Amino acid sequence: MFRIEKIDAFAVAVPLKTPIKMAGIYIDTCDNLIVKITDSSGKVGWGEGSSAPTMTGDMAEGMVAAVKFMASRLQGTEIEDASQLQDLIEPLMHGNHGSKSALDGALHDLIGQHLGKPMYELLGGKTRDRAPMFWMIAGGPDEMQLARLRRDEGYIAFKVKVGVNEPEVDLERARTARSVVGDGVHVSADANQGFSPKNAVTFARGAGDAGLDFFEQPVMGHDIAAMRACADVCSVPIGADEGIHSIGDIQRHHDEGAAEGGSLKLIKLGSAAEVMNAGRLMQSLSMRVNLAGKTADTSIASAAISHLAVALPTLEWDASVTNQYLIDDVVTNPVAVVDGHIVTPDGPGLGIVVDEAKLEKYRRAI
Repeated sequence: MFRIEKIDAFAVAVPLKTPIKMAGIYIDTCDNLIVKITDSSGKVGWGEGSSAPTMTGDMAEGMVAAVKFMASRLQGTEIEDASQLQDLIEPLMHGNHGSKSALDGALHDLIGQHLGKPMYELLGGKTRDRAPMFWMIAGGPDEMQLARLRRDEGYIAFKVKVGVNEPEVDLERARTARSVVGDGVHVSADANQGFSPKNAVTFARGAGDAGLDFFEQPVMGHDIAAMRACADVCSVPIGADEGIHSIGDIQRHHDEGAAEGGSLKLIKLGSAAEVMNAGRLMQSLSMRVNLAGKTADTSIASAAISHLAVALPTLEWDASVTNQYLIDDVVTNPVAVVDGHIVTPDGPGLGIVVDEAKLEKYRRAI
């Protein structure tokens, strides 16, 4: 179909509209890897991977270096179809799934352009017409006013960031959130590993009474025993996020009763194919699926996530494209949310048009 001629990698930093506070980290800019792949016909594909030091260990500087290392082994490779991408990229170096996901996204973009098909078609086609978007309630004096505004705009899913206060304080925030957005919508809480095991159990005991639908990653991702302790006392399902970095992690959480669902991310699993594999496994295990971008992505990564959001076999816990939190974007047609649902681009590949002047504006020195 085409040959890889050139791979460029650099970092951008785009400010958020409002800084987001979550356990262990304060985010006021996206700080991400951008990959540009030019093929033998002159077409260009784009990919993006988020720095996530507390989730994947990746930082922008290392991600750029990783892509440059892998690029030397990819240049000149003939690409026939999307089915070869995972086996092509995964062996290039150990780990570095955030960087690998950016390469995977850029190559999906190119393949889709050559075939005249959107990325979701390359993943097997749509299983739903649109995906609900969850809005993060993530601190600040106006967090509940913003939640009320999003509810009025049609949002049907909300996630309260907890683990930054005492559990009783965060339980009260969860109760307030439910009161503000009302019934008939999803409200969850995500601790991002922020609670101690003791405080996590306290929050878990009160999660149902606070009106939550599920409670995500209460403790450190490796602490399966503490996850199970939360599950044992919680009247709503426990979900895993930072604890899932592979198919095996999903199976382990299920087998040990540590989680009834989980959050899938490209930067954790490394490729769209592996996210799809994870979704199929979770469906077979009757585990609920949430799909999310890292806070925050531009519309390059958000487009890839939006295609997965309509292709995954199950998506009971909604999805998130995080370009919504940025003051600006680097494409001329940003991924949109309408009536609380993500609008997946229908153009070939990712379906976005990158504005290289914007990329240059937000490019950061490494």
